[in-house]
Amino acid sequence: MTRGSAKMNNGPGANMLRLRSTTLAILPCILNTVALAQSAKLSGTITDPDGGFVKDASIQAKNSASGAVVREIGSSKGDYSIALPAGTYDIAVVMPCCQYGTFTQPGVTLRAGELRRMDVHLPWGTNLGTLADDPILLLNEFRERAAVPTGPTPRTREGKPDLSGIWINVYNPDAPPPPLQPWAAELLRQRMDNNSKDYPGAFCLPANAAPITRAFPYKFVQTPTLMVVITESDTPGVRQIFLDGRAHPADPNPTWQGHSIGRWEGDTLVIDTTGYNDKSWLSLSGIPHTEKLHTVERIHRSDYGHIEVEITMDDSGAFTGPWKRTFSATLAPPDEEITEFICTENNRDANHYRGK
Repeated sequence: MTRGSAKMNNGPGANMLRLRSTTLAILPCILNTVALAQSAKLSGTITDPDGGFVKDASIQAKNSASGAVVREIGSSKGDYSIALPAGTYDIAVVMPCCQYGTFTQPGVTLRAGELRRMDVHLPWGTNLGTLADDPILLLNEFRERAAVPTGPTPRTREGKPDLSGIWINVYNPDAPPPPLQPWAAELLRQRMDNNSKDYPGAFCLPANAAPITRAFPYKFVQTPTLMVVITESDTPGVRQIFLDGRAHPADPNPTWQGHSIGRWEGDTLVIDTTGYNDKSWLSLSGIPHTEKLHTVERIHRSDYGHIEVEITMDDSGAFTGPWKRTFSATLAPPDEEITEFICTENNRDANHYRGK
């Protein structure tokens, strides 16, 4: 029986089995080759107006038909390469603030197998290329100067995670804008087409309804019943989060930063904010909102040197669904401190927002 089995394994049936196994083994390679042949590659170099390399820039491609977005991060020498299925794309290099402006190139059609080179030349941003006046560059300098500290999460005497300290957001290309209602989408388009000319921050008004999402350092001062957040480079620069169990006012007076109450869910601080006015923007590009805006932030200190932030915004007056963003932040070097910010003193921003 054993000999018969061995004899059968060398017969025509065995050959068929081996052929089938070989075919199955090479099938993924064939499929990968076909997929590569059907895809295209877009590559190039990202430079500033003076021809200098812009390192670690994020380039994104949005498919005009499906709306799918693919992102890649450029190298330290400004080079980028992004593989895409054949199709038509809106290409963008979105820069947060302030040294460089954002680049957009709609309607880029890529054929299957095409290798397209597209060099990107970024315009100057709102500070017109002024050195040492860009938060992203400053934050990178912080991290290059001192390593992020390690160790377990510190705790207060009450046993809660201690969020105290100065935090620097790790820049990550922002989530796409929320699904906007038609009037809000049209207003955003107008603001973008007009180069954000009426941006509140340029006129020494609060720059964003959620300052924790911006690139500038912020400091938590924590007590059992009150959290104070001090934000650099913003007005008013101070925010109160009440942890004493109070509720939101029944009839709030709408304000730029709203009314914030917090509670602990295990080791995560949950901050609920309502009572906003409708004057602030939710991005430098001009995402609008109404007085119905409701924000929930979840902050978790994962270890000594890091916090994780999740923020969800709902606004039935302007959105058609929630806008959720997540990012992390690292603890600043121990010799850093929040500096004084007097916007109206020698303010030159407004002159840079000229529109079209």
